[in-house]
Amino acid sequence: MKIENVNLNDNIQRGLDEMGFVESTQIQQEAIPVILDGKDIIGQSNTGTGKTAAFAIPILEKIDKDLRMPQALILLPTRELAVQVANEFRKIGKYLEGIKTVTVYGGADIREQINKLKGGAQIIVGTPGRVIDLIDRRVIKLGELKISVLDEADEMLKMGFREDIELILSKVEHQVQNLLFSATIPDEMKKIIKKFLNDPVPIKTLREGITAKEVKQSYFMVKHSDKVEALARLIDTYTPKLTLVFCNTKKSVDELYDQLIDKGYNCDKIHGDIKQSQRLDTLNKFNNGLIDVLIATDVAARGLDIKEVELVINYEVPSKEDYYVHRIGRTGRAGKEGSSFTLVSAKEMKKIEAIEKYTKKPLRKRTIPTVDKVNEVKQDKFIRGIVEVIEKNDFSENRELAQRLLSQGHDPETLIAAMMKKLVKFDYSEERDLNDILPERKKSLRSKERRMEDTVRFHVNLGKKQGIRPGDILGAVAGECDIPGSDIGEIEVLENYSFFNVVSEHKNRILKHMAGSQIKGKDVIVEVSKEKKSRQNKFKSSEDKFIYQRKKPRKK
Repeated sequence: MKIENVNLNDNIQRGLDEMGFVESTQIQQEAIPVILDGKDIIGQSNTGTGKTAAFAIPILEKIDKDLRMPQALILLPTRELAVQVANEFRKIGKYLEGIKTVTVYGGADIREQINKLKGGAQIIVGTPGRVIDLIDRRVIKLGELKISVLDEADEMLKMGFREDIELILSKVEHQVQNLLFSATIPDEMKKIIKKFLNDPVPIKTLREGITAKEVKQSYFMVKHSDKVEALARLIDTYTPKLTLVFCNTKKSVDELYDQLIDKGYNCDKIHGDIKQSQRLDTLNKFNNGLIDVLIATDVAARGLDIKEVELVINYEVPSKEDYYVHRIGRTGRAGKEGSSFTLVSAKEMKKIEAIEKYTKKPLRKRTIPTVDKVNEVKQDKFIRGIVEVIEKNDFSENRELAQRLLSQGHDPETLIAAMMKKLVKFDYSEERDLNDILPERKKSLRSKERRMEDTVRFHVNLGKKQGIRPGDILGAVAGECDIPGSDIGEIEVLENYSFFNVVSEHKNRILKHMAGSQIKGKDVIVEVSKEKKSRQNKFKSSEDKFIYQRKKPRKK
């Protein structure tokens, strides 16, 4: 991998060569020289363009291996993304001796992370809430910090981390190099840029439109009850090397996983209720080809380090247009071609129209393959497999069995047909057309979409006197419980306690994961509120409470 006018450290180049880097991407060509020159940057690029390497390479070039203190701090919105970025640093810097990267995030044993940091780490990759906690505990010391990175900055703002980001950056008492990477630059971010970045160089390498040109996007009209059968036919017809299937909820992931396992598919699943260690193990198996199909939710799949996904299938149309962009961004990466299929029921068609408007790109409507087509593909694949075995001459131990079968007096064609019937199943149980047509729209569908949100209200034993802010509660609940910030509604911070609303499906998860946790180093008790929301009108003055009003949480 060569960067124009830049001579990379031989050991870094060795790591890049081992990772398979051949040509640099546009964001790498433009950002690396500027970062090496010590300038702040605002980088805008699409998913899958090599953005992580664009800041990891120059950071590794700048690290003083003899100084066992934090010199680079990278902030990200989720634990999965933090793990991915840290792994990228370790791979690129594999042959750099004495450089240590540590990942810190909520929901994991903080004592283990503290022990790793005390061992001397120059690069820290983490989520804002846990980073603040470790700074407050004086475990992360910023006196020797050289570079800070805000990665997926717009996503961090969506999750309510703005105050946390500003708090972290304000704790650095000397001039550092600040790098900001974000697909979009909302007004809130412009305030952060103005306050903390020093004459930043804008580097914009966004592709035309929002979604990648390398991703061929299609949708299929199918009844919801036929989606599993339709999914199976698509996988069997297009036979992708790796398939990533997205569902909107954990329940849908679990149900689809059970149904595909019953059909004999080599698949696994990841979502927020699965332990982090198990998620990473599943991801490694998927990357190594031990699993063909991975089923995931948006939250769990955010920032997945997946290199060779050929096909992304939206089993359910995502609830937000930007989720669609992130989903299909898992394929067609680094210039390679990929495909995305979306299964659409009649009541989801409005979402497809919204996605087309958002991405400024039409989705091609296609038809679910017939049973005859699927069987034809499976037969061709079976024959290719047999021919491959013959060419490799890898069947000598079976010759004796073959001779015994031939000695039974049956002709070879009859024997082969019988063996195929015994060993291989080509036909499907449901031989019918799965393609649906769009009916006339009914007002009842729209009224369903506008139904009241189902939320539950929680009480927290900390308030303004304990130094708690709305962002502290938002960050702690979203981070510790691994739920999207968009599912958390109004947050009220009073003098000695607080309240927050959240989508009801997360109730038990919050009670479980917040038990025994801390916010800003203080023990926290979170329980379902016994007070009705109307009580808020009984406070003596507006100064007695601090209400952080978020958009109404969406119901999954």
